[in-house]
Amino acid sequence: MHDPDFQSGLALARRLRLQQLAIFTKVIESGSVLAASRELAMTQPAISKSIQDLEGQLGATLFERSKKGMALTDFGRMFESHAKLMLSQLRYLSEDLESWKSGTAGHLIVGTLIAASATMLPNALGILRRIAPKVVVTVKVGANSTLYPMLLKGDVDIVLGILPEDASVYLPDQRGISSLRHVPLYEEGLNVVVSAKHPLAQRRKPVSLAELHDKEWIVPTRDSATYRAVLKFFRDKKLPVPEHVIESVSILTNLELIVQWNMVSIMPSSAARRFEELGLVKVLAFDHLSEATSMGYTIRADREQSVIVQSFIQALRESSSTAE
Repeated sequence: MHDPDFQSGLALARRLRLQQLAIFTKVIESGSVLAASRELAMTQPAISKSIQDLEGQLGATLFERSKKGMALTDFGRMFESHAKLMLSQLRYLSEDLESWKSGTAGHLIVGTLIAASATMLPNALGILRRIAPKVVVTVKVGANSTLYPMLLKGDVDIVLGILPEDASVYLPDQRGISSLRHVPLYEEGLNVVVSAKHPLAQRRKPVSLAELHDKEWIVPTRDSATYRAVLKFFRDKKLPVPEHVIESVSILTNLELIVQWNMVSIMPSSAARRFEELGLVKVLAFDHLSEATSMGYTIRADREQSVIVQSFIQALRESSSTAE
């Protein structure tokens, strides 16, 4: 007995070519046919013909064309997510084949929040180097609102950081919620830090919140899970968020502002302790800002993880056992 879903998928597979999908996504990424032709070393007519053939096979228009350029149609945006997912699955297959042969090669794309980029990620990467020394790793830093959609599209393999209480606030399409799996690894609090040369760093007695509130602060961007923890802290204390604030998820920028401009910052305890060991900051004698937050990773729940991702998860578990 024939499976109608299988037959339908097989019919579409016979019409589509992987090269067409690759060209389609490259036009989106580069912003124009001209830019895509340069990156792919193809002529513009060849790029245009590939897109037109793909539209003919799908029976729908992917781009709206005008003198100003090309813009995705609603159908094009829907098809983009499927095309990227198919290409990422092909990449996983290629990596798994290589890993099967060597056990050590492949390409891993990690999305990380600032909360994980100081200690959690570097420690895990160090262990991964021992497990799979030939793996090429690409790290993309951002907020959940950027990284979760990238994970659903297959642009990153895994996302590290503070696990959100409600992932739906970071997803434009609520249908993607069930496709995400959040795995906690350990609990971590937040600390208030200043420059090691800051006048408050020399104080032995605890610093009061009143002394800190009017200082210039660095806090995570509003679309981050850490910002929500900071916001909850001030609300619990019946205080508004400080007025003099710079929102940043750049570690280098934050450290420079702390060290050179005597700003007050909030960061995960593990990162705060590490930077204190390096002599860059001083953790103030002040209680954790909030209840401990859950640190971990997020992966796709609706597909098998590649050998490389599984190896990285093994490294994360090994490194997090020392962070607890």
